[in-house]
Amino acid sequence: MTTQEIKLKIHEEDDLYSPFDLDQELLSEEVLTHLERNYLNKHRSIKEQYILHIYSDTPVNEQRVETRIRQYFTQEKDNISYSIRKLTTKQICLFAVGLVFLALWFYLSVLSESVDAIKAEVLSITGGLAICEAASIAIMERPELVILKKVYDRILNARIVFHIASE
Repeated sequence: MTTQEIKLKIHEEDDLYSPFDLDQELLSEEVLTHLERNYLNKHRSIKEQYILHIYSDTPVNEQRVETRIRQYFTQEKDNISYSIRKLTTKQICLFAVGLVFLALWFYLSVLSESVDAIKAEVLSITGGLAICEAASIAIMERPELVILKKVYDRILNARIVFHIASE
């Protein structure tokens, strides 16, 4: 398993938090953008471990910083889990609707004699499209979220190392 070292340089602990949050519970957009743009989007290998190095010019409250970072990524992981559940529900519903339309098409075109050919074709096309959309979710959308959830898991399991930056 390879190790990906994530490096973050700050002047003081306040640099990590949103300037609008007086309680300093929210991480700043700059820090999150840096992490996501430079590390999360580039390093998605399942076999990578992360070590987060935080370099500061002044001492920081290590436990507090670590707690805030883990809280943020836990919340993001929970949001992704919720999105995966929603997609799975949508996928199952589309597949079921597609099967119902195809079953109706089969019934009307094969078993029933009093059916308009256009209505039967509309049912078959609608059923086929619903099943294709369900397959698209399964192949294209869901795997990307599952990979991102694994990346957030690795960040949550990452070792966070604090350093005092030397002049």
